[in-house]
Amino acid sequence: MADFNVRMVAGDPPEALAGLAAGPGGSFFHTPAWLRAVVQAEPRLRPRTLLIEDAGGTVHAACPLLVASHFGILRVYSGAWGTYGGIVGRTEPAVRAARTALERFVASPRVALARVHDFAASLDGEGFWSATEEVCQVLDLPRDPEELFRDAFTMQNRNKIRKAEKQGVRVQCANDRAALGQYAVLYGESAARWEIARPLPSGFFAGLAQVPGVDVWLAEHEGATVAALLNFTWGDQVMNWGNVSRRTAWRLSPNNLLHWRALEAACRADAGPRLYNFGASTGLPGVETFKSAFGVRRQVYARREHRARWVAWIGRGRGVEMSSAGTDASTEDGG
Repeated sequence: MADFNVRMVAGDPPEALAGLAAGPGGSFFHTPAWLRAVVQAEPRLRPRTLLIEDAGGTVHAACPLLVASHFGILRVYSGAWGTYGGIVGRTEPAVRAARTALERFVASPRVALARVHDFAASLDGEGFWSATEEVCQVLDLPRDPEELFRDAFTMQNRNKIRKAEKQGVRVQCANDRAALGQYAVLYGESAARWEIARPLPSGFFAGLAQVPGVDVWLAEHEGATVAALLNFTWGDQVMNWGNVSRRTAWRLSPNNLLHWRALEAACRADAGPRLYNFGASTGLPGVETFKSAFGVRRQVYARREHRARWVAWIGRGRGVEMSSAGTDASTEDGG
């Protein structure tokens, strides 16, 4: 720790996060653009960024946080809504310094709960945290997408992709306000079908317009948008945020074609991502079956938590649990 300075920055996340997020263990969910979009949609959460700097002010490691405060009691999240968080850093000493500083912060009696969806195992092996296993489905990307189509996809998936093409489904990719607006409309329809209690406002999606790394894949049929895919690409990963569609269009298999077009583009990108992350499907067997048709593998990681001792004491006495500030919900339709 003697070689580094530790700083906690409240408010707008520093741009240095974007560079760290592109390195090992990082993701789009570590970037300033994502954190700003979350805060816009969920005003109860305020950003704080733990920074590990050298004497010259260069940032060597960081941990972006979203903090909810109620009467001075804090709940701290690194990864809202089930997305990934944790520490990103250039060197192991800097990551260790960040880990020590993070644990010191969340050990304060004022912090009732700290939760990290630790995809990169930045807190691996630490007894300070309790751990709950989480699973997502990922696909390793070759340079030639035809390898996936031929060797990884199931025959049924290949047939559905061909069927969508034959029936005139067309796919385009954009990240402007119009494309995100179309995604928001389909998301609203899908959220009602999924019975989500608090769906995201349309302004959340508008806030992602023209942001680097954001791709909206739109499937159109007979002049109408019938399905859409929202992906976030940063560093070595494409993170599939959600697949939304109109139920009446499922006979066309637009979702299969959407993922195939996104996978083709990712494989062919020069120095592009090498992992396509479909996200979790816990409790959604139909969605899990859909993703399995692409040849995914399971990747296990941990949701790590630290709770103040007084929270456990209150819970035993009253039979209650501290609630979280967000929900972990899947946003993908099967196809």
